[in-house]
Amino acid sequence: MAIVINPSIPPPAPPVEAVSPDGILTARRDDAYAGVYLIADYTAASPPPARVRFVRVGADGTVAEARGGDAAWAPGGMAVAYDHEAPLGAASVWFAYPVDASGMIGAPSQGVALAVPEPDAPQDVWLKSITEPGLSMRVLVLAWPQMEYGERQERFDVLGASAPVMRVDAWSLPTSTVTIETATLDERLALRSLLTTGTTVLAQTRAEYGREDTYWVPGKITETMPGDAGDPHRTWEVPVTAVDRPPTIDTPLRIPGRSYADSAVPWPTYADRTATGQTYHAVTTGGG
Repeated sequence: MAIVINPSIPPPAPPVEAVSPDGILTARRDDAYAGVYLIADYTAASPPPARVRFVRVGADGTVAEARGGDAAWAPGGMAVAYDHEAPLGAASVWFAYPVDASGMIGAPSQGVALAVPEPDAPQDVWLKSITEPGLSMRVLVLAWPQMEYGERQERFDVLGASAPVMRVDAWSLPTSTVTIETATLDERLALRSLLTTGTTVLAQTRAEYGREDTYWVPGKITETMPGDAGDPHRTWEVPVTAVDRPPTIDTPLRIPGRSYADSAVPWPTYADRTATGQTYHAVTTGGG
């Protein structure tokens, strides 16, 4: 029987939360920062694991450990990670591996799938701080004209031979120069903070642009005021060098809006914090 689709009806909204069939692992989208909360519940296990390792499998089969979840502590059997490096616009599948006190890794949970949306124009590039995801932001890129792949070659001239002998190694990852525009003074400060933290930055954009997810180290930054003194617009020229993904082993858990500094705003003292009765799980995941 044919299925008739009415093109005037918008497609259903993608799920913002999914749970693995065995009920152990929950993945929850955080669209404000294009990240995913990962929550593993081993409270029914006897004994519960000391830590949990969270692993992501991309649509292309690429396997990657979640930063801050390699491995995450699991007080009371609950473990939380935050994956802000998942590919955009395509479903990824996450698994949780229990780790006991001796370091022995157990069988994985069943997988949970979720897709993080791509950014819409005009701010259609995500720049993400690897170490502080709360600094991540969508930006308007004015120019990203070229990428240079440096060669690694050595030439040896041989006596009596007209042709040299060439030694060729792997080409380096690309370098590029990106021009970014900020429209407000708040955006200006946010971008400057992101680019000058001294950390690697993950750049992600729409798949149709043909720009793969890339880990960048920013170089010398040039800020230009294109208008008059009262115009908050700025343009930024940022030379960047692509690098490998930084290691994830034993990296600390970082969740936007969930740092000790953030917590001190509503709860200035430790007594204020504990008086809420919230658990570690509720604090790290926003109470859900």
